[in-house]
Amino acid sequence: MAKNIFFFSLSLLVLVLIFLAAYNLIFKNNVNSPLADPSKKIAEGVGDAPFATGIAENVLNESVLGATMSDDNEIFYYSGDDQALKKANRDGKNKVILMSNLPGEATRVLWSAKKDRVLILLKQRSGGTLWYSISLGNKTLVPLKPEIGRLAWDNFGEKIFYQYTDPVTNKRTMNSANADGSDWKKLADLGAKDFFLTPVPQSNFVSFWARSAIQYSSPLETVSALGEGRRMVSTGFFGADYSWSPDGEYVLASGSMTDKGNDFSLRLVTKNGEVRNLSLPTLISKTVWSDDSKTLYYALPGSLPEGTLLPNDYFEKPLYTKDTFWKVDITTGKKTRLIELKENTMAFDSNDLFLPTSEDALYFTDRVSKKLYRIEL
Repeated sequence: MAKNIFFFSLSLLVLVLIFLAAYNLIFKNNVNSPLADPSKKIAEGVGDAPFATGIAENVLNESVLGATMSDDNEIFYYSGDDQALKKANRDGKNKVILMSNLPGEATRVLWSAKKDRVLILLKQRSGGTLWYSISLGNKTLVPLKPEIGRLAWDNFGEKIFYQYTDPVTNKRTMNSANADGSDWKKLADLGAKDFFLTPVPQSNFVSFWARSAIQYSSPLETVSALGEGRRMVSTGFFGADYSWSPDGEYVLASGSMTDKGNDFSLRLVTKNGEVRNLSLPTLISKTVWSDDSKTLYYALPGSLPEGTLLPNDYFEKPLYTKDTFWKVDITTGKKTRLIELKENTMAFDSNDLFLPTSEDALYFTDRVSKKLYRIEL
């Protein structure tokens, strides 16, 4: 009896070994299997995806808004916990309160180029909002007119661009002024639509486009700071948003070619209007340019429900994404993942990306926790 069991077990072992040998021969070397060759890994994203090392770490363990970095690598931000403007070193230490006791809670924060002035939108006790101009040097805070909105600093952080809405006609104009709202000048008539504004780097021009949902196209225009030379840069994408490269040679556009939104993507537009599709389905708020305008760092949103319509659903519902982090060389199209999938154990919905001057780290604010994180590059 024992002898029969022994021979049965031995026969079964031989059959298993034969099966394993056949499996290795047929499947392991199967050229159609992405697992056969370690170099043939399926990567999330588009195109080649070599890996760089990095794990996101928490830099500021408090609610932040409008976080950015100065040329000497100090982090400037509004603390929702303290309701104060603050700064810290690049590691989130040595915190200093720059200004507190503000007349309301901040909902938008715009730092000047030198980080010595701030435009801040505060929620009033009455429930409304009002823009203020702050000079951190002498700790002054000046309320701006309630008809002023969509503010942006010029390239030097000296003057502001803004949209003014006539309270009688509801017609809008784009204007420039000193930081406190004085010495204003009309630059362009905008009509009834609500516009976004941003300066064109390395120039005295400001660009503007209508706030847009996916159902509407939004052409990009520019005009000089003197109100001259108004021209069309792009005829517009549906649901469009824009971000200029630091050298002013390209503008990054997010949007769709149709009102269906099924080809929502990032595209590069030259100053002459030439368009190149980067095939990256993400938002402008999840991108940042390198200083040399050759590399774009971006977060690619994941875990979105089937049928999600960008950008509408992301901002209106709202939806929260689980992002993966990448960079792309815009000259070659080569894409590189910043965090390997096995190390990407936390879910981040990233916004307000920025880089230190050394560009050895990527900073972002998590939209859910409102905390600041960093990925070493």
